[in-house]
Amino acid sequence: MDDPHTRRIREEFKRMLIQYNPKTSHIKWRLVNKDLHHYELLIPGVKGSVYEGGEWIVTIDLPPEYPFKPPICNFVTPIWHPNIGVGGTRWKWGSNVCLSLVNHNNLGKLGGWKETIPLTSVVDHLELMLEIFPGAHELDDFPEYLVDPKDPFNPEAARQLLEDFDLFARTVREWIENYAKDVKWE
Repeated sequence: MDDPHTRRIREEFKRMLIQYNPKTSHIKWRLVNKDLHHYELLIPGVKGSVYEGGEWIVTIDLPPEYPFKPPICNFVTPIWHPNIGVGGTRWKWGSNVCLSLVNHNNLGKLGGWKETIPLTSVVDHLELMLEIFPGAHELDDFPEYLVDPKDPFNPEAARQLLEDFDLFARTVREWIENYAKDVKWE
């Protein structure tokens, strides 16, 4: 009989197949090396947002302590975002995503990781981080727990977002053109 960890990661895989059906979902995903602990996603920019037209490869790794520890999430494709690290490299020690849900320091706290949260919710939250729409100028304009320019991973993107939205949007477009256009999904 499987141990609880193995049962849980199998359940997560089944949830992914249902919620993000590989034949119909706008978010593409696959297992890395057929390992249920390692996922790779291709997340398109949200329609109407400043990220529309881009695509980002994101990895999600389920640690051995999962579900008692949150997934490790990394945007591999570079993105200009206040809460995502610049550079687009996969961090070995943790996430390059500043998101309460997957922050190890927020275990059990409001908006933080709880063992009952399914992997599909993590994918939902990663996509929702891309919901920055033209005209957003106040902190209340951003999805709660998803975009927080007051607690940035990329301070320059956060400053632009709060002080000069047009410059922020232009920089996002430049990064899409340079890194997130026609991303190779092999």
